[in-house]
Amino acid sequence: MKQIITFILMCLVAIAATAQTEQPDSIKTQKLDEVVVVAQMQQTGASSSTYIPTGRQRTSAQNAIDLLRQLAIPQININLVDNAVSTPSGQNVAVYINYMPASAEEIEGIMTSDVRRVEYLDFPTDPRFQGNEHVVNFIMQKYEYGGYSKATVSENFLVGKLSSRASVYSKFAYKRMTYDLYAGASNHDIKHSGTSVIGNYTLENADGTPFYVTRNEIFDDSHFKYNQYPVSFRAIYDSDKVQIANTVGFNFDQSPTAETSGSLSYIPEQTEKYSYKRYEPYTSRYLVWSGNYYFILPRNFHLSVSPGINYGHTNNTYRYQTSGSEDIVNDSKENVWHFRGSATLYKIFTERQNGFIRVWYGSTSNNVSYFGTSPYDNDFLDTYAGAALGYSFSNNKWNVSADAALQWEKNKINEQSVSEVYPIVNVSAGFSPSQKHSFRAYFHFGANYPGASEKTPNILQQNELMYYTGNPEIGLSRQVTFNLSYNWMPSSKFSASAFAQYFGEYNLYVPVYKPYKDGTALLRGFETDGDYNRTQIGMSFNYKLLNGNLQLAASPSISFYRMTGLFDIKRSPFTCNASATYYLGNFYFQASYQTRNLTVQGNRGVIYKDRDFYQILAGWSRANWNIRLSAINLFRSDWLCATNTLNTPLYSETRFNDGNNFHRRLNLSVTYTFGYGKKVQRGNEVGAQQGASSAILK
Repeated sequence: MKQIITFILMCLVAIAATAQTEQPDSIKTQKLDEVVVVAQMQQTGASSSTYIPTGRQRTSAQNAIDLLRQLAIPQININLVDNAVSTPSGQNVAVYINYMPASAEEIEGIMTSDVRRVEYLDFPTDPRFQGNEHVVNFIMQKYEYGGYSKATVSENFLVGKLSSRASVYSKFAYKRMTYDLYAGASNHDIKHSGTSVIGNYTLENADGTPFYVTRNEIFDDSHFKYNQYPVSFRAIYDSDKVQIANTVGFNFDQSPTAETSGSLSYIPEQTEKYSYKRYEPYTSRYLVWSGNYYFILPRNFHLSVSPGINYGHTNNTYRYQTSGSEDIVNDSKENVWHFRGSATLYKIFTERQNGFIRVWYGSTSNNVSYFGTSPYDNDFLDTYAGAALGYSFSNNKWNVSADAALQWEKNKINEQSVSEVYPIVNVSAGFSPSQKHSFRAYFHFGANYPGASEKTPNILQQNELMYYTGNPEIGLSRQVTFNLSYNWMPSSKFSASAFAQYFGEYNLYVPVYKPYKDGTALLRGFETDGDYNRTQIGMSFNYKLLNGNLQLAASPSISFYRMTGLFDIKRSPFTCNASATYYLGNFYFQASYQTRNLTVQGNRGVIYKDRDFYQILAGWSRANWNIRLSAINLFRSDWLCATNTLNTPLYSETRFNDGNNFHRRLNLSVTYTFGYGKKVQRGNEVGAQQGASSAILK
């Protein structure tokens, strides 16, 4: 044994001596510099742009729309007043979560920490997007089982006695099933909300000669109470080849107190100054069912089906009283049914080519009864149906898609009906030479069909000098949109987008005022007259500094409006949204500014101007809590929200709309989230359901 140990020691000494006398390698050793790996947080392509939110952005955001604002995606704008999501040129952007549609209320309960990436798409061909032209899709982390609940409370101060929102959202998943439950409450008790109208009337004397009257309806005081209580439940089955979702919801919507009062005077003075009061309380109830079904079929076929039914009942009261004339009473009751459904069959031909066939149908039935000064009973039935055929081609750099459709619409009022068939065409092309650059162009040809309210034959009295009616004979107007855009994402610190868009609407319906009651009053109706043109040029960008702790964003644009015909209007407003966001540990701060918005509303012939809007906020988020205090328009003491101006040969008016939206206020919002179980499947939250559109003439 001793000899063996001695032999091993002698071998080790020999090996060590050999290692010391070995020749060095021909490759010299060199000290390497520090290597920093930077994650690619955003990229763009021919068909979509993808954004990965940072951990700070996820934890600081209180809901999905808030996360979009934190991301500052250049291809979208988020209105600071109402959180509406649109393209920079004003088109609606549909919000999806895991390829399923979700309203702004539905994504209130989202767990932002589970968002893995956010996609923006123009004219996507995926059948689950149901033909929407512009889409934001949240991709969420999926889990096998478990759940969470999220409570949200928001209260506004300095705007009234009560202005609060609260909601509770719960999700539970087990294997292939996911269940969502949402309950909310919105309660407001406010004043300072009303409208002052200065109207100039051209009337006729008994001998037919014209004379001019200025009617000044000046709002002085108001009291509004508003309550909303939505409840929704959804069940989702999700497997590798099948996704089935069913949602049922109920929404109680009520304004038990809706009173405005003020003074009424005329120029030239006809009598002494009057006072007026207006009462407009209402109660609405909605029941909603909607389904979303997606199947992956053999031979590369995909099928998406989306049916839905809405029912609503509304009791509406309208009373207008003055100290110098008889009361005007226009009470109404309405029952509305809305049936809708669409189906898309999608076929993958090759790795680069696919096509689809889409069919859709919808029907809205409004049964409206008016009581009081102008009693009527009306049955409205709006029906539409269509079919589309589409094709798309894509490779590493190009994405080209086109679809053509025929849509049929029928509008029936009592026994009188009109119908029309018109084409719809969409062409979209995207080119991306790399993940840092993308170009996109799209063309849309469609139509705008008047609603039931614009086509009603009833004549309702609005005030002492004005009556309203619709026109069952007006038809649709043609619409054209052409858009060019460029996206540049050179790094995760900077991204920018530029666009130019033209929108035109031809032979549009507009309000027309004619003598009524032997020239002692005016009757507002609708007729087809003139064209509407809007050209818009703009850009947007975001830039991250200080290792991502500071983010700057801005989106300036200029629009050129031109209306012809009865309304000869030219305007070229400039708008800009800007924000700065700073993260400091568990705290976050943001300052935002939105310039005044001026738009020309084509079908109303109105020039609309609101106010600029600014806010600063500070928040703290950690673990399950997110607490935020926002200061909004702190230096504005008046209550003016918007100004509307209208000019026609026989009637012109200026409306001053007062309310809380642009008045100074403080907002405190708190969210608390707690999970239960393991591997929580969080996604596609359910929320408040809305009823069908109303046909009550207003």
